Amino acid sequence: MSEATDITTSEDRERTVENLRTMIRGKVLSTLTKSARLEESRIVEVENTDDFVYGHWMAFILISGSSVRVTLKLHFSNRTAKIMLGNKVKNETDKDKLERISMDFMKEQCNLMAGALKTTFNNSKIITGLSIPLVTRGFDEAVFSDKLDHGKINDVWRLTWGQEEGDVICSSVTEVLQWSDFNGFSYEEVDEDDDEGVFL
Repeated sequence: MSEATDITTSEDRERTVENLRTMIRGKVLSTLTKSARLEESRIVEVENTDDFVYGHWMAFILISGSSVRVTLKLHFSNRTAKIMLGNKVKNETDKDKLERISMDFMKEQCNLMAGALKTTFNNSKIITGLSIPLVTRGFDEAVFSDKLDHGKINDVWRLTWGQEEGDVICSSVTEVLQWSDFNGFSYEEVDEDDDEGVFL
C-alpha cells in the first residue's frame, strides 16, 4: 500500500491480506530455493486445500508480535527431506548421514524462512520474534482441522522443482492483530548473494 491511511475498509484489508500472502509465498520460495539449492523451483496451487494432512511429517515455526502472528509449516516425506538435504551435503560420504539429520535440516529450513519474514516485517517497523522450530507427524494436523478459524488468513501451496523430482507442501496461517500497524506495508524481494554455507 502506497499511502499511510488507516485500514478501515474491506477493500483495504483485502489488499493487505493479498500483500501478506504474496510476501509469505515469495519469501518461502526464495529461501528454500537458495538454501536447499533447488533448480527450476516454482509454486503450484493445491487443488484440495481441505485435506489438512499433506505429508508424513510436518515442520513448523511461529513468527509472532503484537501486530501479527504467522505459523509456517512444511509438509514433507522422508524422501523429500533426503532429496533437499542431498543437494546440500559436502560430499558423497556425508550422504550416509541423511536419515539421521534430515529432520534437523527441515527444522533449519523453518528457521531460515521465519528469519526472512521477520526481517521483512521489521523493515516495515512491525516487530516480531521467532519460536523454536519443531517436527511432528503430519497426521497431527488433523487434530486442528475442526478448529479452523476463517477469520485468519489460511494459505496452502506446493513447491516443486526440476522435472517434478521433488516437492513439498507449504502452508501458512496468518492472524493480523493490529491492522493499523500495516498502514503503508510493503516489501521488496531482494536477491542476496551471500553464501548460505554447507549443512553438516
